[in-house]
Amino acid sequence: RCQFSTFEQCQDWLKRLNNAIRPPSKIEDLFSFAYHAWCMEVYASEKEQHGDLCRPGEHVTSRFKNEVERMGFDMNNAWRISNINEKYKLCGSYPQEIIVPAWITDKELESVASFRSWKRIPAVVYRHQSNGAVISRCGQPEVSWWGWRNADDEHLVQSVAKACASDSRSNSSKLMNGNCSRDFPNGGDLSDVEFDSSISNASGAESLAIQPQKLLILDARSYAAAVANRAKGGGCECPEYYPNCEVVFMGMANIHSIRKSFQSLRLLCTQMPDPGNWLSALESTKWLQHLSVLLKSALLVVHAVDRDQRPVLVHCSDGWDRTPQIVALAKLLLDPYYRTTEGFQVLVETEWLDFGHKFADRCGHGENSDDLNERCPVFLQWLDCVHQLQRQFPCSFEFNEAFLVKLVQHTYSCLFGTFLCNNAKERGEKHTQERTCSVWSLLRAANKAFKNLLYSSQSESVLYPVCHVRNLMLWSAVYLPCSSPSTPADDTCAPYPVPGSSPEDQPLGRLPKTRSFDNLTTACDSSVPTSNRRSSDPSLNEKWQEHRRSLELSSLGNPSEDPFEGDSLSKQGRAPLGAELSVAAGVAEGQMENILQEATKDDVGLEEHLRGSLEAGGKGDEIGLDKEKRSENL
Repeated sequence: RCQFSTFEQCQDWLKRLNNAIRPPSKIEDLFSFAYHAWCMEVYASEKEQHGDLCRPGEHVTSRFKNEVERMGFDMNNAWRISNINEKYKLCGSYPQEIIVPAWITDKELESVASFRSWKRIPAVVYRHQSNGAVISRCGQPEVSWWGWRNADDEHLVQSVAKACASDSRSNSSKLMNGNCSRDFPNGGDLSDVEFDSSISNASGAESLAIQPQKLLILDARSYAAAVANRAKGGGCECPEYYPNCEVVFMGMANIHSIRKSFQSLRLLCTQMPDPGNWLSALESTKWLQHLSVLLKSALLVVHAVDRDQRPVLVHCSDGWDRTPQIVALAKLLLDPYYRTTEGFQVLVETEWLDFGHKFADRCGHGENSDDLNERCPVFLQWLDCVHQLQRQFPCSFEFNEAFLVKLVQHTYSCLFGTFLCNNAKERGEKHTQERTCSVWSLLRAANKAFKNLLYSSQSESVLYPVCHVRNLMLWSAVYLPCSSPSTPADDTCAPYPVPGSSPEDQPLGRLPKTRSFDNLTTACDSSVPTSNRRSSDPSLNEKWQEHRRSLELSSLGNPSEDPFEGDSLSKQGRAPLGAELSVAAGVAEGQMENILQEATKDDVGLEEHLRGSLEAGGKGDEIGLDKEKRSENL
């Protein structure tokens, strides 16, 4: 909150602030260019060190060729590399080299491009190394209300399944008969029980009857949204025109719903937490529900490719938001290579950067990107899903959570040029690779700060996560960078005030950190100084003494149940009870514990004294006086 003396001064500062936070008019205004210039000046005489600082590794620069060889594509009979998009002449948001079936000509690809949204034709991006099933991605078909068809597009989609059959090493052992079509309802309305049953039906003896060549077309949208897109010239594949294909709608939300959900989540995380309705407020943001649907969609792709040995074609509306989320997550689950530090870098470069996710528009750091309707944390949502996988499979990832948190930060920081512009064509025109540093120079495999010490290369090859909302957790390291109010991570993180604390108390930010004890029973030993401890410290003795005092209250309130069986003790013991509680409320915590410990010892001696008094007789009044004296001293 700022206060100004005049209204004109207020307006002047408002203009200054708006100019400061407005997206840049030219990309050179972003800090990544100035940072690179500084690196060039500092390391001018050490070119090798400068290269390590600013450039990604060879595994990133030569990723396409290495990936084709690593995944074992049969480039002689089944597949070929097409250069139809050389210099981005066919599609500005696609890479220059794409993998297509060997018998599909470039002329057919041009015809297909005229039928697909933004000319984003079906392109193969992954091959299962054991069974040869592939994952392809594209934009929606432009069916429109008129129900247009394209013979070349239908031929290309069917050719993907045929190429998989010829490329598969175990093709002879597969059964060619049977129908693999399964009725998946809308993924957004799919209950947990229905989802589990649909997955389990694909395994075991029943899967042997499934025809693996039947291609699965996974549409990330709901059926209603896909039909509504026909009014804008889009649409979805008609099963009648694409034989041997199955179309499944997952019901994932669009960028506008995701943006609204994230804004609600951000608002919730910045407000004072209300213990009464925190979980219900978190549920109302629907953020975890969106993560669950995304994980379910990726898991369906994994089941189709790994268990059913079926090729999959994934698309949404334009193919650059929900499509990379599903494809990249499925590849992460299928292939252990992408769970290494270098493999994860290749995955991000390939699925997000090469295939044109609009980072500049979605993050709002592009030139003149003032349209708020284009903003959406799509990449952040995907990284959140990766974090959920890290939690469920702590030994399967070579990098740790700090790696992902740092990647989130630099997606928006503009310190590095990796996530600038909307596609590879724009990055090439702006020469960002030569004029900015790569974020992978920071998040390199040799950086021990991002190593997962639990990583094992012998862990599961294919991951099958639990996708239900109850198994997902809020990513507190990103959305709640400060720790909980009772245990702040450091002194610079100002926690919320402890309920019931007086204004005269020392500020929490300057209090010593909470100590943890291996043995709680000795935590409150009298030899340990406790005067400067926080009220949030675990104290087993304190809880036990509260329980003990409640027992004394009940016993003193019921003379018939008095454990001492002394009338004079029960009568005289009631009088100082209020004084005892009032005194106890004002005594310091450490002194109170020591006094109560001494009182516990006195009780043992008191019981022995009672036994002797019963034998001697007539000494009940003396016992009562002893008890009263002890209470007054307390």
